[in-house]
Amino acid sequence: MEKIDITKELESFYHHLNETSIDRTIFSARFGDGKTEFLKQFKEKYQNEYDFYTLYPVNYQIAPNEQIMEYIKRDLLFQLLLNEKIKPGIEIPNPIAFQWYLCNNMFDIIQDCMKFAPSLIGTMAQYQVVLGGITALAETIIKQYQKFKAFKEEINNNSFKEGVNYIGHFNNEAGGIYELDPISWLIAKSITAEKGKTPVLIIEDLDRIDPAHLFRILNIFSAHIDRQYLLSDQNIIEDGEEKPLDQLPNKFGFKKIVFVMDAEATKAIYEKFYGNYNYKGYISKFISKRIFEYSITETALSELKDHIKRECQIDPIQVFSALATYIPELKFSVRDIVRVLDNFTNSYRKEVVKITDDVHFLSDTPLVRFLATLSRMGVNRQLIFQVAKKITPVEVQVRLLGCFALDKKTINKNNCIRYKGRPFYIRYIIDDNKKLNVSKVSPLPDDSSTRAKHVEINIDAVIAKALRYVN
Repeated sequence: MEKIDITKELESFYHHLNETSIDRTIFSARFGDGKTEFLKQFKEKYQNEYDFYTLYPVNYQIAPNEQIMEYIKRDLLFQLLLNEKIKPGIEIPNPIAFQWYLCNNMFDIIQDCMKFAPSLIGTMAQYQVVLGGITALAETIIKQYQKFKAFKEEINNNSFKEGVNYIGHFNNEAGGIYELDPISWLIAKSITAEKGKTPVLIIEDLDRIDPAHLFRILNIFSAHIDRQYLLSDQNIIEDGEEKPLDQLPNKFGFKKIVFVMDAEATKAIYEKFYGNYNYKGYISKFISKRIFEYSITETALSELKDHIKRECQIDPIQVFSALATYIPELKFSVRDIVRVLDNFTNSYRKEVVKITDDVHFLSDTPLVRFLATLSRMGVNRQLIFQVAKKITPVEVQVRLLGCFALDKKTINKNNCIRYKGRPFYIRYIIDDNKKLNVSKVSPLPDDSSTRAKHVEINIDAVIAKALRYVN
């Protein structure tokens, strides 16, 4: 099946994000409404205009605050290395190298990258790219460190030492607001150096974070928005121009930041923890203008109805009415609907089903496709029998049973059956390959003189037979 068409929604978000005055926004959609798929398509469609970097803070929720920024740095460094944004031989400024030297943690991040690489990288080829980048980075730092040792020996001014020590205390404090070690500087330099593309940070799956940790993690991101290094006089190249790090709108210099969550659910969680106190003021920290609301639930539901009509040859209203009998609060998210429609032909088998030695049909009938649809909707097999028997009117139900309602007896008795006390005539055609197709189902007059010609069918047995072909 083709993906649900979200072209208009993609363009709408592009215009929203591309607005000059927007440097951060919330992309809001309910859980299961296809946020991840939307962002995947958005990245593919606009990859020539934006450089995307994605973080998944759900992975950080059990970490203490001071470690979360280190995890963020590690994840950003991986993406930069994987996309070959960091080149060997980068010259690290002496003051930054000095601060790092004083803290004696030169290789912590690199060692961490080496340790976590197998679990974070999908393929061996990707692993080799990252490993090569890490190795080159380590060699660069070693060279810089050797040069710096000589620089350190020349420092004799005690007051200068004390000043640098004081600055280094803040700039190297793990997770601190003013932390600026070589990795942070390198990330900011590499992100802002790209010409022609806008760097965008996407912070994904915030609504998957445990409510007890959600606002703690949001506050950590908030602390690095609209902040200045203040204690740094280092420069980076942005849009081809040399600029002080202090002018970056956020810690790493992203032009756009997108927080992905269900804004309404987040509001409810906030009010549960903190009451009705100033949620609007709190959430405004994460948006420049407005929240971007996204929903294609109605579009997806329309596609599901079209699927039922096309594949199962039943009015979808009849199907939803039957389902509502057993599942009163029936609701489908976009994710639920995609699960039904995606690669639907894999949900059943197309095999030859013999009626007689000379007559057969193929198992991919509307009945099998209907049962496969119910199965993908999450309806358990026991309930499938009840839903199928609830389809109305009875003529529609018999037509749905179709070929599976036929056997040697019905064919030998003029294709007449009896179901729920009523007689029906099943008209079918047989092509040159002896393949049978039901063309029409007609009710018959209940004439007692002809009842012996009517074969009573057992709908449970018919459905059970069809279910054998549902994967």
